[in-house]
Amino acid sequence: MALPTAALTQLQATFPDNLITPTTTPYQTARTTPWSQTCWTSAAGYLPLSTVNDLTTALSIIQKTGSKFAVRTTGHNPNVGFSSADETAIVLDIRQLNSMELMPDGIARVGAGCTWGEVYAWLEGQGLSAIGGRDPQVGLGGFLLGGGMGALPNLYGLGADNVKNFEILLANGTLINANAHDNPDLYRVLKGGGSNFGIVTRFDIQTYPLIPIQYTITLYNPTDHLAINHATATIQAAMETDPKIGLFTNFNHGFVAVGLLYGDHTKQPEICTAFKGLESIMTAVPPTKGTILSLATAMGHVQEERKRAISTITTKVSVELYEDVYTLWNGVRSTLPDGCILHYTIQPMSAAGVRAGEERGGNVLGLEGVGQVWWVFTCEWPTGIDDSIAQAAVETMSARVEILAREKELLLDFKCMTFATGSQRVLGGYGAENVKRMQDVAGKYDPEGVFQRLQFGGFLLGNSV
Repeated sequence: MALPTAALTQLQATFPDNLITPTTTPYQTARTTPWSQTCWTSAAGYLPLSTVNDLTTALSIIQKTGSKFAVRTTGHNPNVGFSSADETAIVLDIRQLNSMELMPDGIARVGAGCTWGEVYAWLEGQGLSAIGGRDPQVGLGGFLLGGGMGALPNLYGLGADNVKNFEILLANGTLINANAHDNPDLYRVLKGGGSNFGIVTRFDIQTYPLIPIQYTITLYNPTDHLAINHATATIQAAMETDPKIGLFTNFNHGFVAVGLLYGDHTKQPEICTAFKGLESIMTAVPPTKGTILSLATAMGHVQEERKRAISTITTKVSVELYEDVYTLWNGVRSTLPDGCILHYTIQPMSAAGVRAGEERGGNVLGLEGVGQVWWVFTCEWPTGIDDSIAQAAVETMSARVEILAREKELLLDFKCMTFATGSQRVLGGYGAENVKRMQDVAGKYDPEGVFQRLQFGGFLLGNSV
């Protein structure tokens, strides 16, 4: 495609002080905003927007000129083109839609441009918590529209399950609300259906009295992988009867990081002793009685500027499979050049967590009511290493784990949107009924298919089913 000259001309005339193009000073900063350097691509222009009215005007120009576009809040998704673009498209940056308002009924009205760190800090000042990401730098938009696994999904469901209302800008320029009473069909599919239906400008989220949480992160030796995998599965089993338990197990180069979480300050569950027989390398985060904000602060850190790629698969719980994945990982990472770091995370979701989502009205993800793992395979590498090598590593991991799990009858169809690589058919994993539901809703609210035709990238109904 060619440079979107008509759109740039009209946007420049309409937003003379806002539009960032290659000839303007802020261009390099705008280009290098995303978390992953793979997304440091050179768009035709970047347009920061601070009001919904301005966004409406910009979208109208984009639509009338038939230009490709991407929408960006924080740019944390590492898939190229999802919140970034090349010279054929324009990035609409809505980071400045960051208002926060607490309603009398305890619902927090939060702009789509906010980060979870900002929201947590604001709410904790009022003695409240919300269900969101574990990294304070992650934005609300991609997290909530992709489902959103937080610290305690077994207790409160996913982030999307706790959204009470979406304010969304449709392709025709109409700003509407989608909730259990107004546009309920749209409300349902926005809980996990991504960017297929419009641009969400505000999330109205459920708050809770300040959630107490105990946590610690301990590093173990990978040579103890069998004991680590057994302990991980043991804790996953306990989650079914005690949904306050949270866990992640990350296998990395030279260490295995285990995060143990518990949504209560008053007791220490016996099951959290599952790892105590193992000798640790070090305690990365000491046992702490804190809050979701303090946990996010402990887990968030200034990260190196690196390229990143991710992929995912979902399986049932199995120590045998965990051991197979460990062996596979060792084989794949041994082929990678120095500086190319491949690691993976076991992120549990219990049947109790699935039920918690259903109790809050359900979503469009099609989750099966069994204990499961949302695997995340991540590769990080510096410039100078061929991107295709790293991308192939994460794709190899997910593809071969899929084969292993299918052979053992442990494979589940679901793939978490926020953990998936761009080529994975995420929406198809939600099940035929939910795919039909999303297609019907997209046809109803975007009959001309603007968000299917003109979005530069994303898990779209046209390519992810």
